[in-house]
Amino acid sequence: MRRLLPLCLTACLQAEPVSQQITPAEQEVSLPAGFTLDQVFEVPKELGSWVSLANYKEGKILAGDQYGGIYTISIDGETTTVEPLDIEIGGAHGLLWHDETLYISVNENVTADRGIYMAKDKDQNGSFESIEKLTALGSPGEHGTHALVPSPDGEWIYVVAGNYSKLPELDHSHVPELWEEDQLLPRNPDGLGHASSIRAPGGFVLRFRPGGTQWELISSGYRNPYDGAFNEDGEFFVYDADMEWDMGTPWYRPTRVCWSVPGAEYGWRHGSGKWPAYYEDSLPGVTAFGPGSPTGVLSGKGLEFPAKYQKAIFCFDWTFATIYAVNLSPSGTGYSGEWEEFFSAAGFPLTDAVSKDGDLYFATGGRRGASSLWRVRYTGDADTSDAWEPKDKHPAKEGDRWDRYLRRTAAEHKGPEAAREFLTSSAPLEKLNGVIALARLNSEKDRANCIETLKSFDWNALNKEEQLCWLRAAGLVFIRLGEPSEDERKLFIDMLDSSFPNEDADLDAELCRILCYFQAPGIVSRTLAKMAQEDEGNDLGDWVRLVERNGRYGKDVAAVLRESGSPRDMHYAYCLRVVEGPWKESERRQLMEWYSQMINGKGARSAGRALVKMRNDTLETATSEERKMIATWGLVTETSPFRDLPKAEGPGKNYTIEEIVEIADNITEYDRENGQKMFKAALCASCHRYGSEGGAAGPDLTNVAGRFNAYDLATAIVEPNKAISDQYEFKIFTKTDGAVTVGKVMAEKDEILVIAVNPFDFSKTVEISRAELKSIEPSPLSPMPGALVNQLNEEELRDLMGFLLKK
Repeated sequence: MRRLLPLCLTACLQAEPVSQQITPAEQEVSLPAGFTLDQVFEVPKELGSWVSLANYKEGKILAGDQYGGIYTISIDGETTTVEPLDIEIGGAHGLLWHDETLYISVNENVTADRGIYMAKDKDQNGSFESIEKLTALGSPGEHGTHALVPSPDGEWIYVVAGNYSKLPELDHSHVPELWEEDQLLPRNPDGLGHASSIRAPGGFVLRFRPGGTQWELISSGYRNPYDGAFNEDGEFFVYDADMEWDMGTPWYRPTRVCWSVPGAEYGWRHGSGKWPAYYEDSLPGVTAFGPGSPTGVLSGKGLEFPAKYQKAIFCFDWTFATIYAVNLSPSGTGYSGEWEEFFSAAGFPLTDAVSKDGDLYFATGGRRGASSLWRVRYTGDADTSDAWEPKDKHPAKEGDRWDRYLRRTAAEHKGPEAAREFLTSSAPLEKLNGVIALARLNSEKDRANCIETLKSFDWNALNKEEQLCWLRAAGLVFIRLGEPSEDERKLFIDMLDSSFPNEDADLDAELCRILCYFQAPGIVSRTLAKMAQEDEGNDLGDWVRLVERNGRYGKDVAAVLRESGSPRDMHYAYCLRVVEGPWKESERRQLMEWYSQMINGKGARSAGRALVKMRNDTLETATSEERKMIATWGLVTETSPFRDLPKAEGPGKNYTIEEIVEIADNITEYDRENGQKMFKAALCASCHRYGSEGGAAGPDLTNVAGRFNAYDLATAIVEPNKAISDQYEFKIFTKTDGAVTVGKVMAEKDEILVIAVNPFDFSKTVEISRAELKSIEPSPLSPMPGALVNQLNEEELRDLMGFLLKK
């Protein structure tokens, strides 16, 4: 593949080698005793922002610029030399040098095609003249395909892919190809349209044979894992992302490590559709960290560190500048994990890592931010001899959740006859897994058999795990095999009704879900009574306290979450919206007042759009008379992001990046209160959250000082089109008649796309049928207008930069 190179790659290949001395890090960081940090190389701007690393031949390291080329890094003593690799490809999110072949995961708008490539330097002259595309995996950007990881025996190459990726043609799928959305109640799409058109299987892990043959799907149901690593058992683990906009909602899932066992499903679905961890048709994570942005994952194998770190898997968090060391232990058929913060610091947007000569090397950068290569060495007295003990996977524990899951999916591969065998068991969980398998197989002729199996249980004799499994099995029957008849509805209401409410949060959540689905008599009053009680379980989980490890940002996030109210109550309101009217007037009043309080509450902004959608759904299921009554209460009001904004005094000017940097770098004193006002005056707060205030159409800026320096922030302000995250980008929708719409998909119903066209107000939408569309392409223009700070005078700009960067 030889063709005209993009300008950035041409410049890369023409660049001269750059050498620097390795120096002890000057930044304040946290590392365990006996470890030191060195700055190996400070990446000049012209060499880009590095997001991928790989070990290379002759002891070198490869680095991939997110929006540019690939570089070789040579370390000779304490001197580091970087030069461009002679290869006509760029935009790499993943690199792997394996068996004299370079594999590249291309995922940005640098080369014309995205996908997995392999390249060879056949004549060994340093130039990769042979480049072959192995497969295309869908959309570009930060939710596309990422890392490439070799199996311990070198026989496979694993591909870690985010939820915007498309599956290639498969030779085999270890995951039964039965995935659907499986939502018992109508879903609430993401309030800002993120991934609203993405359906199962979500993010996934593939593997293929070196050379590009035998493509297999290993696991699925992730949001956006970036990387993975193998443990001593030869098992693969990935670090999956959360959805930070969901914090404070009942469907928020923290970042977590997942075992990518062949056949695994982890239940990511867009918006409110994410499956709870207790759903029997998915698997639980191994361990969770809380909010963050997962990037690199590295096995401790080969590090000259104390034994527990050699045996650990290191997980890198871009947002919180934290490296977690996770030690895995067998737990029944599956695994559990214990973790510690191995490294943390401010201003270290961590991207990827490799081990070399016993040391850990990691890169910082991403999104065109300032980039560096760093080295962690162990200089303490502990034993660092090789502690790696490769061994076979531990034996299964018969009947535990992991074992049940793997046996059920094995039956699903075989078909309904194998699934029916589960129904012959006397063990409740076995029988229920048979019902789940038959529902997932869409075996309509087994519907009556499934219903009879569900009816056969004595509900009160089941334990919690069995009851949760029963509820999910029943839901899947009604989702997949047909809604309940009136007789079935009454029968199951009689079976379940007296159990809600109870003292178990998970059971209450699922009982409320299915009883609202059944339109059970009295469910409204009982649910509202539950909402009126204090949510004693609303401590927001241990992960909220973990957020506070990073000082200012953590405390601000924790405040937002605590002010957002009860995720439990939000779940109950989510269920009640489907219960058709008429209700008692007092019931309508209680719920509508709750919505008014939550939507208008200061801390509810992160979930505000979800609440508005839920309230609108509630009004749709009310009677026309009820809607007229509710309108007289004055509880539903329209808000504007431009209402009551403070004004800048000015006069402003057309600031350059350099002028903003100079102001930011020379702040000795600033007026924080005025900086907060200028955050609103410059319209920043209309789209960006800071602490507990602001919108969510753009990135959260609360921790911007921990991720970006003044130059990065100034560049984003003056040139917002330079780096657009796929979470926030708009799309260009071109119809077959030539008409063009620019906006963001908020929802999709019956092949009709609901598209927001105003970045300041996502309630302004248009609808386009997929049948009318010719193409959908990413817009090269950011929804954020450029140079909004030009209305500020220099003193006001100084206060704003001080407020953001917390000088």
